[in-house]
Formats: sequence, C-alpha cells, structure tokens
Amino acid sequence: MSPWLKVTKMRSYPKGCCRFVLAGTMVLATLIGCAKTPEAERSEMIPTPAVTYRFEDVPIPRSLVIEEKESFIYESEAIKTGILVYGGKAKVRELAHFFKENMAIHGWELVSNFERNDALLTFNKPGWGCVITILPTGMERAKVEVRVGPVESQ
Repeated sequence: MSPWLKVTKMRSYPKGCCRFVLAGTMVLATLIGCAKTPEAERSEMIPTPAVTYRFEDVPIPRSLVIEEKESFIYESEAIKTGILVYGGKAKVRELAHFFKENMAIHGWELVSNFERNDALLTFNKPGWGCVITILPTGMERAKVEVRVGPVESQ
C-alpha cells in the first residue's frame, strides 16, 4: 500500500462516538470559559487604557461599557467637557472605592462623597471639576455617569 493511501484511509469509530466527543468538548469549553478566579474578578476593576470616547485622566473599570447614545462630549481647541455614561456588571460600593482610589492617582482631589444605595462623588483638580454618579440597575449591575467640565478658579 502506498504512503498516500495510509494517510487518507479513514478509521471507523463506533456509531454515536463522535457526538459524545463533540458534546464532551463543548461542556469542557463552557466550564473553562465560565470559571472565574478572584484574580479575574479583580482585573475587571483595573482602569482601561485610553480609548476614543472618554476623558484620559478619568479612569474607568474594565467591567463597564460606554453607552454612546446617552453620552456627549464637546471639544474645542480650548476646552473638553461632557457627560459619559457607562453600564456593566459591578457593585456600587466597589465602584465608589475604585474611583476614590484611582482618581487621586490622576491628580483629582475628592471634594465630597455621598453613599447609600447609590453614590455621588465630586472631584476637583486645578481648573476642572468631575461629578461621578453611580446608580444600581439590577443584580450586581450599575450605571455610572461621569461629568467633567471647567470650574472657575478661586
């Protein structure tokens, strides 16, 4: 028998074996994909790199996704201001903690903090103000509104 025939010769398996192997592979892939370690959950709260529709000095957790239809940015040569709305899987308390820690890293000073079931955080930096509103929207989901604009220097 030539080497070509050896390569192309099909091996026969018991009837139904392929379905069993395929089903087992799909179950295994699902289990691996759904498993979440504490490290994976923490990585969702790491700030994302700058993307187009945002303020570069306002960190946003990876677990949040921009809601472009609700967001607005006005930008000219002299000013950039707007409201960015995000939604995603996150708890209000964890988001408030994230912003209090990470805004300081970007030069923002916490001016006020109101937390209960929702949160309202106000930050300032020279010439700029930022108000972050965090609202619960369901089971461990939240909506975040980030408002940034110039403030009058005193």
